[in-house]
Amino acid sequence: MAKYNAYRHKRGSRWAAPLILLAKVLAALVWAFCVLALLVLVSLGLVAGYRWTTTTQVFVVQEVQVQGIQRLSRQEVVAQAGLERFHNLLDLSLWKIRRDLQKHPWIASVSLFRRFPHGLRIEVEEEIPFFWRQQGERIYYADEHGEVIAPVEVDSFTSLPLLDCDPNQLRDQRDLAIVRQGMEQQRFPFGLAAVAWIRFEDNNRVEIALTDHDVRVVLGREHLQANMQSLTFIWHEVQGQDELEGIVRIMVLEGTGWVGYRSELV
Repeated sequence: MAKYNAYRHKRGSRWAAPLILLAKVLAALVWAFCVLALLVLVSLGLVAGYRWTTTTQVFVVQEVQVQGIQRLSRQEVVAQAGLERFHNLLDLSLWKIRRDLQKHPWIASVSLFRRFPHGLRIEVEEEIPFFWRQQGERIYYADEHGEVIAPVEVDSFTSLPLLDCDPNQLRDQRDLAIVRQGMEQQRFPFGLAAVAWIRFEDNNRVEIALTDHDVRVVLGREHLQANMQSLTFIWHEVQGQDELEGIVRIMVLEGTGWVGYRSELV
């Protein structure tokens, strides 16, 4: 009898380990299934929530604020952004709106802000025209570097100096910046508003025609800033002698100046 009991105990011990392992595997499978089911439910809930938030009237765009515009109208900005129809605030692609707005020639940069629950703010930085430039038979507005912005139109007409230069040439870029900044910083005896046109010539000179006094100024591009100082000195000397109205040309090359009077014209 004792021998039989020992046999049964030995046989039971042999099956105990596999049964325990099987129970653990089943428990792990049940746990994994529960976790997977929970993840599926959470995912479905998130998808349903996203669909609801991006289609519900709760977050519909009702107000679009446009800031920073002067030349453009609010309607132009809204149309360029594609915001003329119904939109959900959460469903808007700010990246796409920014890309579409920056395609407009008069928009230099743009920032977008959601204002929950119904608002969108668009902050625009417009291009600033400094010059006119002629290309073919058309006149275009150009920025401070001489780069073309957009054609001159009757409904947005602004009179500016006509610029003749090649903004792709580094020397023209440099000298244009010197001349423009000199006028802005009052290192010229006149401002940009008094200029009819500016021409950067291949003969190492820049010529400036004025509107008020019908005077042409010629400056050597070598030592340009020194020539600007000499021009200012000569201008004030002539102005102090009340002879400015009789001047047709002032030329400054290598720091040496010449003044041409109307009586000297042949």
